[in-house]
Amino acid sequence: MTRAARHTISLLTTILLLGAGGCFTGVESTPRIDSSDVRRKQAEGITPEQLFLAALKPEAPARWQRGRRLRVANDRVSLVFTAASDNTSGLGGHDIFFDSFVPARSLTGDDAMDAVFVSDDGRRLVYRVPDMSQARLDTLGRLDVPFTIDLDLVARADSAMRRQHYYVRTPMWYNPVKREAVSGLRHVEVSIDSVVPGNENFPLAVFFSIVDPALRAKACPDGANRLVLMSLGSTRAATRNFDTLFAFEDPRREHPEIKDDVWQLIIASKVREGMTRDECRLALGAPPSLERIPTYAGMVERWTYSDGVYLIFEDGYLTRFRQ
Repeated sequence: MTRAARHTISLLTTILLLGAGGCFTGVESTPRIDSSDVRRKQAEGITPEQLFLAALKPEAPARWQRGRRLRVANDRVSLVFTAASDNTSGLGGHDIFFDSFVPARSLTGDDAMDAVFVSDDGRRLVYRVPDMSQARLDTLGRLDVPFTIDLDLVARADSAMRRQHYYVRTPMWYNPVKREAVSGLRHVEVSIDSVVPGNENFPLAVFFSIVDPALRAKACPDGANRLVLMSLGSTRAATRNFDTLFAFEDPRREHPEIKDDVWQLIIASKVREGMTRDECRLALGAPPSLERIPTYAGMVERWTYSDGVYLIFEDGYLTRFRQ
């Protein structure tokens, strides 16, 4: 079994234990993940990174307990609460706590359900779920409150990732103080410091430190750690899940043919003439647009990226580019 598979089995089992919710009365209620599960998923084209955190899902609303806590990520949350709520202005940054579900009627007389919350400063807030009976609520897999972050999910992700070592895939890092975007490195080993609430689009903010001291000094001259924003799940908004941000295995070992000076360019997301397609893909990621143009001299390939960067390959090697 590979290191990645062992890592996935151990951590995914932890997530399943954390994600099952409620109280366990015995070992029989604990889901089991073994090497055959990992091999089967890999045979289906699913990577260990895609498996990891796959079981981290919100608790079904029928199992919500009083006191369940959400973090309000945006003042626009006031748009989702009904007129029966107390003052809803300035809720951004506050925590709200679930109180109860109360059957209600819509304006057209249809069944509805009011989810009642209490904010950390004592305001009563009502979120109406239309077309919802008690029977339907009991079978609902999840219930999302817009503009909020499920702090239970954040805590479970933190428990699974904290103090683990991964290889970061993306250079889209953020300064931890101002949450401003900064240029980072790719394919370098990092240690996860913590996972905290992010924003309404990316609910997880993953803080990390670069393991290599020389690279840490280069990428973080201010001495501070860095963070990436991460999504969860399989919705269209989940564009930055764990597998797009991190890898279990050192990608350098998978490419021993790449020279050290080229690898230094790759981790800095830079290219130069003479690099191969694989080397450029490692440096910049897969291109959103690719064109193959036949010429008298052979096939010319043009990669175009959304930020205006383009690469021109002839005979498989980079000959021109704009970066």
